[in-house]
Amino acid sequence: MAKDRSVEQPQEGEWTLPAPKVDETSENGVTGRDLLIRQPGSSFAVASLTLGICGVGFGLLPILFPVAAIFGLLALVYGLIGRRPGRDGRRLATTGIILGVLSLVVAVAGGLLVLRTVDWARSEFADLEKEVDKLVDEVEDKIREQVENIEEEIRTEIDSIVGSVEARVVSSVEKEVDGVAGQVKAEVEDQVATITDEVKSQVATVTDEVKSQVESVTGDITAELQTHFDEFRLEIEDLRGRVDALR
Repeated sequence: MAKDRSVEQPQEGEWTLPAPKVDETSENGVTGRDLLIRQPGSSFAVASLTLGICGVGFGLLPILFPVAAIFGLLALVYGLIGRRPGRDGRRLATTGIILGVLSLVVAVAGGLLVLRTVDWARSEFADLEKEVDKLVDEVEDKIREQVENIEEEIRTEIDSIVGSVEARVVSSVEKEVDGVAGQVKAEVEDQVATITDEVKSQVATVTDEVKSQVESVTGDITAELQTHFDEFRLEIEDLRGRVDALR
């Protein structure tokens, strides 16, 4: 029987590697330059298993639920492809599908947990805002009250200081006024005394002059009266003589 030296063509899911060259016929009677190696079509199954494991791992962190969902969906798709008839690794594909579904479940649970956490955080934040607003109002009221007290204390202190300063200024001004008034009074008294002395001197001079004039006028009037009296007495004696003559 003739030995078939033709090279078998690779089928779907197979690939070839260069085979060592031989000079003689092998034991089974096949001599070939290429060694045909059959590789089972389990790549999708392995990818599904890997993605499923990664999806479950990421799903354990609720914040990464989108990544877990994507990995789970890919694991499910690759697992379904790996379970097609004629492919090896169906068990791996089935495991990958299970892990993919589990990844989707975990992702959904993580999403719900994140949503609830977000709602809870919003509620807590709203409550916290209310508490903060209440605390701010209380603090503002206390600050306002303290500011009013401080303003009142400052106003009282300012009034006290102003009163003290006014008293000191008034006392100082009164002292200055008293000193100036004393000096003015002394100067006025000196001027009044000087003027009084001058007036007295002038009055005395005028009085002497008036007395002299009065005495002169009085002498003149007296002399004139004496003259008229003498003339009147002579007339009376003359009239008496006439009366005696008529008797």
